[in-house]
Amino acid sequence: MPEQRKASGWMSNELRTRFVPKSRMRSGLASISPWLDLILILFFFLFIESQIVLRPGVIVELPVGGFDEGVADRMIVVVMKPASPDSAEVVFFDDEPYKVDDTKRMEALKNDFKEYLSTHNDTSLTIYSDRHVSHGTVSKLVEISRAVGLERVNMGIKSR
Repeated sequence: MPEQRKASGWMSNELRTRFVPKSRMRSGLASISPWLDLILILFFFLFIESQIVLRPGVIVELPVGGFDEGVADRMIVVVMKPASPDSAEVVFFDDEPYKVDDTKRMEALKNDFKEYLSTHNDTSLTIYSDRHVSHGTVSKLVEISRAVGLERVNMGIKSR
């Protein structure tokens, strides 16, 4: 059979129709690398997602202050005004709510202050008050804290 030359100069019987490499990519560890990538991506996504989960809480709008020094605050009271205009202000101490207009609850707050002071040696109270809370409520808390024997009452602010 005579040799047939193509336009490019190659002989048609010399060309291979398929390329077969000596080492196969599908064998060994190379075959599981896409699955490992997928597993690692899922692992990192689940790890990061566990830290993105929102924690329940209340946003308190603290007033801005012009100073940066502070004290260690172990005994903390958070005072806030609910969104509805007819509801009373609420004081939170040790994750327990106390309504300001309820005298029994304010007496319970005073007793809880005394109980806390009997088990801890703190002599100061830090009040984190929302900017919408009235001055009378903060004054009432200062009066209660002085009555139970606290030496210092500090106001928590948002630094600039």
